[in-house]
Amino acid sequence: MNAKPFLWERRVPEDFIVIEDSSFPLEEKGSFYLYLLVKRNLTTKEVCKRYNLSYAGLKDKFALTAQRVSSQAFLGNFLREELAPGSWFILKFLGRVRKKVKVGQLKGNKFAVNVSGFPFRVRGAFVNYYDVQRISGNWERGREFLLQLSSSAKRKLSWTQNFLIDAYLSYLWNKSLEMFLRERFAGYYVYHEEESFFIPTELEGALEELPKFWTILGYKKKLLHSRPYYEKLLEEQGFDIQSFLDLLRMLRIKGDYRMLYVVPRNVKQTGNYLFFYLPKGSFATMYLKHIQV
Repeated sequence: MNAKPFLWERRVPEDFIVIEDSSFPLEEKGSFYLYLLVKRNLTTKEVCKRYNLSYAGLKDKFALTAQRVSSQAFLGNFLREELAPGSWFILKFLGRVRKKVKVGQLKGNKFAVNVSGFPFRVRGAFVNYYDVQRISGNWERGREFLLQLSSSAKRKLSWTQNFLIDAYLSYLWNKSLEMFLRERFAGYYVYHEEESFFIPTELEGALEELPKFWTILGYKKKLLHSRPYYEKLLEEQGFDIQSFLDLLRMLRIKGDYRMLYVVPRNVKQTGNYLFFYLPKGSFATMYLKHIQV
């Protein structure tokens, strides 16, 4: 099957601009202070840890991003710090809110991506795979950890262990869905770093025939269409599906349903930039992989 490398590259942070779509009602006597955080070449956690800020979502480091965060303390009306040459952030006070900002309290993100020199053709939908930011270099470690854990009872996990397990479950989601799609579509692969992604060529014309959601493995979620694909994939990975689900139950990992495909909104090109909107949890770089020609 045809395979090609992912060609889009970031040269400077301004090549990838992200504006979070979130809203929090202001209250004059609210207990928390709402700020607009604009950052360049820094992770969300780097800034938020510095001032004990709460955030709705993590934004890319090598990018120019804007999002709302909250603080228990008033940090002034305007704050700017440069932590290293070219790495800075701004906090602008917006008002008070009753509750702090929590992870997941966003609708989506607006993107502006520099596509100068990038060969592409706009498409109306794409497969909602997890991208390399989530899985590359992590899923293998998550698999090995679960293989070791299967022979010894353990419930309390560290943040790193949870992260690695999530990466492995994301990888399994990708690969089980890939098996399902390859039975139904012609396509090709785009590879990036150590991972490859199956891109169906005629996805848009068959959306009504596809399930809207694909199961993320967990003990509380029904497998639905995904069961035979997970069974085969887990067997190849050294697991029995029932034992694997029992292990997730022991770890209290409930699972979830993730949108199988995403229809980007407000897609337009102005100059060298491609603008589009995606719901939370979707990767802009995955859309770029699908539109690359």
